[in-house]
Amino acid sequence: MGFTTTAEQVAVIFVFMLLGLLAAKRRWINDDTVTGMTNILLNIVVPCVIIMAFQHPFSTDRLRDLGVVAIFDMLAFPASIGIAYAIFRRGAADQRRSLRFGAVYSNAMFIGFPLVQALTGADGLFFAVVYVLAFNIYAWTHGFAMFPGDGTSAFRRLITSPAIWAIGVGLALFIGRIQLPGIVNQGLGLLGDMTAPLSMIIVGAGLAKVKWSGLLRDRWLWAGVAVRNCLIPLLAVLALWFVPLSTTARLATLIPMACPTAAFLVLFTVRGKCDSTFPSSLVALSTVMSIVTVPAVVALAGMLW
Repeated sequence: MGFTTTAEQVAVIFVFMLLGLLAAKRRWINDDTVTGMTNILLNIVVPCVIIMAFQHPFSTDRLRDLGVVAIFDMLAFPASIGIAYAIFRRGAADQRRSLRFGAVYSNAMFIGFPLVQALTGADGLFFAVVYVLAFNIYAWTHGFAMFPGDGTSAFRRLITSPAIWAIGVGLALFIGRIQLPGIVNQGLGLLGDMTAPLSMIIVGAGLAKVKWSGLLRDRWLWAGVAVRNCLIPLLAVLALWFVPLSTTARLATLIPMACPTAAFLVLFTVRGKCDSTFPSSLVALSTVMSIVTVPAVVALAGMLW
């Protein structure tokens, strides 16, 4: 898949981000509105997308590929953690923590899902949902433990995550060869179509709060973007080159890993009562740069695979 084709799809999706930025700047939406939209996305829309992704005719080959993707995703996180800790060993403790978290955890659900859906369709989403499982497991264990505060609620958040339950339901339907009635599929599909506009409006609204003055001169921010947006995805491209999967499955695995830093970084920072200035700036710069880096990574993968 070439750079131009991917860039066009990315541009269409990121237009929604600009709308969210505009809406926040003009105060058409406020923090409460964004919180409500985020809850709708995470608790309703994303689970619907996940369940719909599993609505494929059962085949052992597809199940085998899903298992291969699951193994790859579960191993990719420890590898990324090792890389992040090896690279970011200097600087203030809070800054170092943000850079490490930002390098490991990508904004897969808010940006990855819409991109996978646009570039690979339903076939790709079938494999992309596995990343959500791996992300939640690591984010609510390793990621959560990186920040100050009581970690007792982390496990509860993990097991009660609507996305986790949706994966379980969807996988059961797939293995059980159960196809949902047409009217249910239609309803889930309509909700799933909200993913790209809703998620990117939320992302854009978050960018409206960032103070860009001086941000571009911070070398540590650029270092964080280089690792999250470039190094980790490039290593994933090389690793997936040797994994016995279809191109669609490889792309659906790569795209979530190529996404910018997860918004979870800011949420966990605020919860830990730490300064969120640097984390917010890292998320913002990583997100903006992903407009170029994601198409570049996908284009490189297309040339190699």
